[in-house]
Amino acid sequence: MKTTRKLNKKKLCMLIVAGAFLLLFAAYLITANYFNDRFLFGTIVNGKNVSGKTAEEVEQMIASEVDGYQIKIVPREGGEEYLTGDDVALKTVFDGTLQRQLAKQNVFAWPAALFRTSKVQVETMVDYNQKRLQEAAAKLEVMDKAQMREPLDAAISEYLDAEGYKILPEEQGTVVKEKKFLKALGAAILELKDSFSMEDAKCYKKPKYTKKSKELKKQAKTMNKYVGASITYDFGDGQEVLDGSTIHQWIAVDGQRNVSVSEEKIQEYVASLAEKYNTAGRAKSLNSSYGMEVTVSGGDYGWKIDQEQEAAALLENIRNGETLTKEPVYSQTANSRGGNDYGDTYVEVNLTAQHLFYYKDGALVVESDFVSGNEAKGWSTPAGAYGLYYKQRDKTLRGEDYATPVSFWMPFNGGVGFHDATWRNKFGGSYYKRGGSHGCVNLPYSVAKTLYENIEAGCAVLVYKTQGNESAAAQDQEEQAQREAQEQAQRAAQDQAAAVIQLIDALGEITLDSQGAVANARSQFEALSSEAKALVSNYSQLEAAEARLGQLAAESAADQQAQAEAQTVIDAINQFAGQEITLDMRGMIESARAQFEQLSDAAKSKVSNYSALEAAEIRLRELESEPTEGDAPVEG
Repeated sequence: MKTTRKLNKKKLCMLIVAGAFLLLFAAYLITANYFNDRFLFGTIVNGKNVSGKTAEEVEQMIASEVDGYQIKIVPREGGEEYLTGDDVALKTVFDGTLQRQLAKQNVFAWPAALFRTSKVQVETMVDYNQKRLQEAAAKLEVMDKAQMREPLDAAISEYLDAEGYKILPEEQGTVVKEKKFLKALGAAILELKDSFSMEDAKCYKKPKYTKKSKELKKQAKTMNKYVGASITYDFGDGQEVLDGSTIHQWIAVDGQRNVSVSEEKIQEYVASLAEKYNTAGRAKSLNSSYGMEVTVSGGDYGWKIDQEQEAAALLENIRNGETLTKEPVYSQTANSRGGNDYGDTYVEVNLTAQHLFYYKDGALVVESDFVSGNEAKGWSTPAGAYGLYYKQRDKTLRGEDYATPVSFWMPFNGGVGFHDATWRNKFGGSYYKRGGSHGCVNLPYSVAKTLYENIEAGCAVLVYKTQGNESAAAQDQEEQAQREAQEQAQRAAQDQAAAVIQLIDALGEITLDSQGAVANARSQFEALSSEAKALVSNYSQLEAAEARLGQLAAESAADQQAQAEAQTVIDAINQFAGQEITLDMRGMIESARAQFEQLSDAAKSKVSNYSALEAAEIRLRELESEPTEGDAPVEG
């Protein structure tokens, strides 16, 4: 009995499930049939929800929306503007496309449509006049070019202390991209949208660079790296700090936003450091061993920055954004940065006193007389501050006319240096003026040895001249030398004068041929010193010879002039001289006579053929007095 009841309940449940299934299936079929001429759930046509509508209902809906249609245009700035369907000649265009789209849908898939959206774009439901749209859009305030504002690119700010550089945001502007605007607006009209956002449709001209642009971020990062560098130069008694406050003035950016640091500005900066802190070649003050302060000018001793290498190193420091304290790269260094650059270890060389002192760490090691370069021959030892190049044992010094071996060689200025001079037995005084070296500082052997053993390369050598501190021996030597020089000059003047006296005496009788000898005597006389000229005892003979020579030259010139004038007449007479004279020659003869009479007496005396003129005139008179043929004698 219980089993029968259970079977009946099971059958009843099956019947209920089967009935429910049949009802659901019937509902599914009814719904599928319903969508046979209607659009499925979730169907969007041209932006319009047409779910459950027939093609005709959609067309009616579109037609109703076209009638009285207007679209609101929302610009980035300014007020909203409107266009109506009439402005663009909006109209419906139905060509069966909706029906074809409806026929394509699978009505039996209507349950799936509940969970998805199907968008359909139909191009032929509505249309507008493109030209009317352009004309209407051109009248919009948003299209007034006079009111448009160009977009501004994001940019890098000016340098600010403690902040460096920042990216300034872009400004969008209001310049409309007309083609894109018309295309996007036309698409919105075709979808019968009631509102159109120009911002959303991206109708505006964009700035090239925004604050998010990688190029700008890279540029700002690089520039901040450069200005973040801080280089402190240590000069011992002074410091120079180079940081962003200066570096930012050296930064340049090209058209591709590549950042660089001006190498020219870096070179100028390093040059300014050199100008301020270089001491090489600058005059130096010395508290001399004679109790007076002297100025040592010339030479090349001192600090000297290697500007090329330091500029290259500084460029890398900046590019790496380094923070450091450093010394510049030096091409030459000195002993001290504070006070005088030579410190308290140096050789003091007084050329006037011919005496030197060597101080090491402030203590006197050695002092001595010396002999410097020969002044009379132009080999003077040059004054100035120098650094000892090196020291060498057993060196042979060579020049054009000498090869001298020395035991201790210590050069400090080209080929000039300290060395022993064992060939000398006297030092100091004024020997250097006429018997000095080729420019070196000659020292006694023991002094050169002591100096060599205690001095090192780079030691400062301060060479100078003073007034009034020559030794007594030097003054005596100089006075003796002056006396000897005066006597020698007097003897030379006498010898020179004697030679000129001899030349004048040899002139003898003056003729025009004496011109060369007289000129030579005058030239030799003028070459004499004033003292020698005074010793020429026959100078008046030279003057007399020059006067006679002038007279002879004048006479010769006058004679030549008379001969030149006479030659014209001589030539005129030669035209008929030696020929048979006829009456036809009367003109030539009379012309020759007229030319002769115009000559000076001196020129007349030069007419060598004058007798031919006279003979021609006599014969002409004879011809004129002879009777001609046909003349009859006169009867008495």
